[in-house]
Amino acid sequence: MMMLTIDELYAKWNSISPYQEGFLLVFDDYPLSFHIGYLSDSQKCFVVLNAGKHSNLPSSKAINVENILLTNGNYALRFLLNYPSLDEIFVKLCWDLMCVSKDASDTIAKIIDQYKRWLRLLQQIGNGLLPVHSQKGLIGELLYLADLIDKYNEDVALNSWVGPEGCDQDYNFEIGWAEIKTTIISGTSIQVSSLQQLDRTDNGQLIVYFLDRTTSCGNNTISLDEVIAQIMSKIKLYNNKNLFAIKLAKNGYQNKDEEKYSSFRFKVAEKRIYQVDKRFPRLTKDNVSPTIIEAQYKIDLPSIDGFRLREE
Repeated sequence: MMMLTIDELYAKWNSISPYQEGFLLVFDDYPLSFHIGYLSDSQKCFVVLNAGKHSNLPSSKAINVENILLTNGNYALRFLLNYPSLDEIFVKLCWDLMCVSKDASDTIAKIIDQYKRWLRLLQQIGNGLLPVHSQKGLIGELLYLADLIDKYNEDVALNSWVGPEGCDQDYNFEIGWAEIKTTIISGTSIQVSSLQQLDRTDNGQLIVYFLDRTTSCGNNTISLDEVIAQIMSKIKLYNNKNLFAIKLAKNGYQNKDEEKYSSFRFKVAEKRIYQVDKRFPRLTKDNVSPTIIEAQYKIDLPSIDGFRLREE
């Protein structure tokens, strides 16, 4: 079976009239039957036939998931998009669900498991542009991704970027890991969002980018859409372009909003790298009271200057 690209899936969906409640079979040579189409009111719908009976399938405000009984006695999974503004993310989610099932033996279980990973991220995605603090955080992760592509290659870089999958750290490597933080140019601290974020027994790195929002359009300023375009130009393999698009979607970014993001510009003043080893000051589940099950905290940057590394 030849897998569709994301753009080809879009084209198939756009070939259907949203006002006729029509559905289209995506593949005719696959054990599972994937159908795309619309319900009433132009509501995008993705259906997986021969899915079996399942209970307690979670939904979100953006997407409803139903396990429906068909007239032939078989069950299907039906995914309904509630917010038309998240159309792009929904199509990429459906593409990802089809991809993850193509080589799996227990395909339905794989689809449900992958959807639940998306669900954790969908619950954090708003119904519009990413807020400024989220843009800054994503820019930091992408600047680091661009450096990795230049230093290694696109496969290593993209597969190591695991933050969009809901992992505790932003990047995982065969040896080591990296957590990316951003702060204002005059910032003297960074926020750690959980006990798990720096809780690793192996050594890693804390990467801090110092950036501020600016009204300038000078050479030293960037916007989220520009960083994305620069990285996309570095990626040569089409499968990796799709993978990058999926990871961006899991962060809540949609290509259709790129012109709107261009008005949010940032000046990046500095990048610092800190070695995180067993001496590094941090909170973990092993060094706090067991009565504390979750915590956020700040790290004073001048106090960890002794862990700072010189960039290669």
